[in-house]
Amino acid sequence: MNKIQKAGNAERIREKKKKASALKKAENRQNEIDRLFAKMYEDRACEKITERNLIMLSGKYQKEQIELEQQITNLREELRKMEQDMIGAEKWIELIKEYSVPKELIAPLLNAMIEKILIHEATTNEDNERMQEIEIYYRFIGKVD
Repeated sequence: MNKIQKAGNAERIREKKKKASALKKAENRQNEIDRLFAKMYEDRACEKITERNLIMLSGKYQKEQIELEQQITNLREELRKMEQDMIGAEKWIELIKEYSVPKELIAPLLNAMIEKILIHEATTNEDNERMQEIEIYYRFIGKVD
């Protein structure tokens, strides 16, 4: 249980920090573009830049704004999902504690802990031994290697 918790939490925290940093950077750039737009229009009103330059810069910044809005939306959704995953992992650990010392494997225990089991096609190696991969996906946390 500790191995699962440590492995999952360390990776989740690292990924969450990375995404939060990217979100902050995108939001800062979005604010900077808003300021640049205001400055650009002021410069045009004072005739510090030409109409042609205004149109060129405006198009460039509008394209970047659209990209940033999509990036910010995606990052916020990913961070929200990561929060849910972390809550799911905590729920799974609570579930494990509830069933921490089972006397036997009973259906309710397995149904509560395991989301799905994938059994792959069997193969035979060069020593004529039968090999078959089985993947167990735990509820709330997914596959654990």
